[in-house]
Amino acid sequence: MPSKPLSLRLPFWLVLYFILWTVLPFMLSSSYPLDVPEGIYWGREWQWGYYKHPPFSSWVLYSFYYTFGHIGPYILSQCTIALSLWLAYLFGRQLMSKSRAFIGALFLLAIFYYTWPSLEFNHNIAQMPVWLGLVYIFYLAIRENRWKYWLLFGLLAGIGMLVKYTVALLLLTMVLYSLCTTNRRLWLTPKPWLAILLAMIVFAPNIYWLIEHNWLPLTYASARSAEDANRNGHLAALGYFGTQLLNHLPILFILLFTRTRLSLRPSVQVLRQRDWYFLLWMGLVPTLILVFAGLIFGLGLRDMWGMPMWGLSGLIIVSLIPEPVFISKDKSLLKGIAVWALIVTILMAVYVGFGARIRHKPSRMDWPQAALAKQADDQWQELSSCKLDSVTGSDWVVLLVASYSKFAPSVMVSGNSAYSPWMSNSRLQQQGTLALWPADEHPQTPWLEPLAHHSELVVKQGEWIVRWNKLPDREPLKVVWQAYIPKKCLKQQ
Repeated sequence: MPSKPLSLRLPFWLVLYFILWTVLPFMLSSSYPLDVPEGIYWGREWQWGYYKHPPFSSWVLYSFYYTFGHIGPYILSQCTIALSLWLAYLFGRQLMSKSRAFIGALFLLAIFYYTWPSLEFNHNIAQMPVWLGLVYIFYLAIRENRWKYWLLFGLLAGIGMLVKYTVALLLLTMVLYSLCTTNRRLWLTPKPWLAILLAMIVFAPNIYWLIEHNWLPLTYASARSAEDANRNGHLAALGYFGTQLLNHLPILFILLFTRTRLSLRPSVQVLRQRDWYFLLWMGLVPTLILVFAGLIFGLGLRDMWGMPMWGLSGLIIVSLIPEPVFISKDKSLLKGIAVWALIVTILMAVYVGFGARIRHKPSRMDWPQAALAKQADDQWQELSSCKLDSVTGSDWVVLLVASYSKFAPSVMVSGNSAYSPWMSNSRLQQQGTLALWPADEHPQTPWLEPLAHHSELVVKQGEWIVRWNKLPDREPLKVVWQAYIPKKCLKQQ
């Protein structure tokens, strides 16, 4: 019996790919990646903003966590990547043939940002479909100039700003494009202005939150940027740009492996000239703006800021393949992408499953999260008849406990109390809290000292020994704990 054509088998392999990238990290890791537990505890509080970022992606992350349990963040992350590929394909179909758009979308799997970093759902991952969706809708809006596209664009722009503020860079790119082309005449009509108004209405609650909380996320971003700038100076921008190019190396290998020749620009058969300019502008200008700003002003640019900016790379590259070459190489390109997907999946599974033993030290995904959370729950239940309301102390240990504890406690972040506006002295005094930190560190927790002298709280303390399940020969983790228990909840020992 003849085998099915590759085009018929691809949907099955794509589904299998995303299932593996959802299930394998969940099964092989022993703790969440770095940003996931932070996003979960933010989303649990349903605020209009948080001290690092706007709120929307944390709301979505917590919703998936609440709905699907501990595997929820991995489901969400791969749904985000799949949605990005789908949007790239939909947009590509507006510019070129379906087969080119399909391969151009699949090329995203050969960009590093769409593979390994996707294990860790965060605001950068959340931006990926937002950028692609905005580009797609903006293209339809300026081409068709219909109300539904402009209003949809305004809605998505407002949501995008609620995902991460760097979406403003894409919106700036679009404004510049409209002013530098014949589309500037659209500004004489009410549609783009009403789109802006709708975006501002959607974004307004976060603006109010920023004002009320002293613009905390912008202060945080400025401090992070200053750290990088002090370390590398103006040349940090060149390092950032080089990293973005390196993330595209798998595509280069696929082209070399399949001996696929590129042209300097697409032919009229492949892409209309105006569409080519639009594709290049939206695909490259945001990065160029950042790089030039870094070179001129010495801004510290973090490599991961570039994650959402390359959703059009696959379409740009596939546009440069001459038509006769594409006809003869399309199946080879699909096989090349499939081979890369298989290789990176195997590498991911090996790293997540056995990386700790290979490196002889744990990564963020190798901590004994379930054991820590159970220890915290059991300890609190042994001492108190009330539920565990909050945890505080060393941020990483606390976040791991909070995102696995059956009590779903709130988190009081160490350092600045403004980082946890849902917490208050009265809440801590009425409900108590559990403080945790590794024995070799003691985080800044100035709000704990008054609790120790509060007449309605009883303080208990001790130390846990928790084994590293990924590193059985490693010295066990020692965790110091202090429980501040309301007298009304205290169990008799």
